[in-house]
Amino acid sequence: MRRIVSSVAIFLVLASSVAQAATPEDAIKYRKAVMETMAGHMVAITMIFGGRIDAPSHLSGHAEALAAAGTEITHMFPAGSDAGKTDALPLIWQEGARFQEIAETMATATAQLRDAVNADDRAAIGRAIKATGDSCKGCHDRYRQQGAAH
Repeated sequence: MRRIVSSVAIFLVLASSVAQAATPEDAIKYRKAVMETMAGHMVAITMIFGGRIDAPSHLSGHAEALAAAGTEITHMFPAGSDAGKTDALPLIWQEGARFQEIAETMATATAQLRDAVNADDRAAIGRAIKATGDSCKGCHDRYRQQGAAH
């Protein structure tokens, strides 16, 4: 658990400067890594919550890390990071305000999941897992190339 919390803290420090200091290639590589991390935490959460993995003490760490990453979506698509090997559609940069709203919905959903896990409220966790998954899907359906892994 301590390792997950430390990882979250390091992630937040590094993520806060990605838009200012990154080359387009680095910004793309970074956001792909964060998206893969988010997907991994979601899989872990659903496996634990669904009883397929007996590791309830890990649930909080995964939810914390997912919520931390969820707050960074709005900063992971800086201007100029639309060129190169990216699965992001140009629509992200064309619809900046709409994309920001969708990204904020993701941040809210991941925070609600974290809060539900911390409250040990199974019904709320189930709803928050669905809301988080729906927010991922909504963004990917609109702003990611079809067939792209991340």
